[in-house]
Amino acid sequence: MKVGVIGCGFQGSLHVECLQALEDVEVVAVCDTDASRLDEVRSATQSAKGYADYRDLLEKHDLDLVTVCTMPIHHLRMTVDAFAAGAHVLCEKPLALDAGEGREMLRAAAAADRMLGVGFNMRFTPNAQIIKRHIDAGILGRPLYTHAWAKSSQIPWWGEHYRKELSGGGALAATAVHFLDLALWFAGFPRPISASASAAQVFPTKRGPTAPDAASAGRYNVDDLLAAHLRFEDGFWMTLQGSWVDNIPSLADGLPSWDYSLDAIGANAQAVLDPPSIRGEREGEIIELLPPETVSDVSFPPSVQALIAQTVDAIRDGRDAPVTGEQALLTQVITDAVYESAAAGAEVAIDPSALDWRG
Repeated sequence: MKVGVIGCGFQGSLHVECLQALEDVEVVAVCDTDASRLDEVRSATQSAKGYADYRDLLEKHDLDLVTVCTMPIHHLRMTVDAFAAGAHVLCEKPLALDAGEGREMLRAAAAADRMLGVGFNMRFTPNAQIIKRHIDAGILGRPLYTHAWAKSSQIPWWGEHYRKELSGGGALAATAVHFLDLALWFAGFPRPISASASAAQVFPTKRGPTAPDAASAGRYNVDDLLAAHLRFEDGFWMTLQGSWVDNIPSLADGLPSWDYSLDAIGANAQAVLDPPSIRGEREGEIIELLPPETVSDVSFPPSVQALIAQTVDAIRDGRDAPVTGEQALLTQVITDAVYESAAAGAEVAIDPSALDWRG
């Protein structure tokens, strides 16, 4: 399998590392507009060609798979062009800048008869996998309510996630969207009805001195504190929190601290992602339903490795992607509604037709 990787930042370099660990997979081309990043990632491969323009990468190689690891502003065009070149696509999250672009990506995949996978890798952590197996076995029962959150002590300056025109949003679109996807996966992708949200940009009142330079600080225009209440069909509901400005002490090495998890309540039991727990009830007493030796693991790079490996297997077997474009579109529709509600200061209804990409 011949693969091209577009974008050589943190995620793109991780994609290259993960792909090269797979049998009979060759990274033949990489692309980035930053020459130093491009050269660093290209030199980590055995023989990949490097390109500053992704269109040259697509034109000069017959690729089976393209992974798109750029900011969301580029996802639509790069994905559509990769399909036109005959490749399958694994696109990083979020799907696009908005649901309209996401629907266009799905139509392009269908027209080219190619697979569109999306990089919601948190599903592939050991904690998420064991909880999902218990959910699929009926342990939790009917989904009732989930609270999901992703909170950090520091702004992710390593990418331009702080620029709405490039990212589509901040603490939700760039971070908490992972746990929105995870909550929807656990609940069986229920249809959303409405969203009610509030959001704020706290920077530079908090974390102002952490900006790498004055230019970055001046371009900062996204939410860094957000909360939403979401309603779905069949009575299910969800609350979602995202923050880059929580006062969590940093780690000893100065890296940002993270507090991310979710708490899913079903009619029969309750599951917590980290540390992993599923608790039910027997004769009025609360009991633990996971084996006592269960070890907590929500580490990031191994989950990306698992996602990429399963995506490659799906292409070879002619199966759907492990994270499908349709699932990512649902997450994008909800994300759009949350931002619309926060801007309006009122609850907004979610039009079911927003999920119809075939129209």
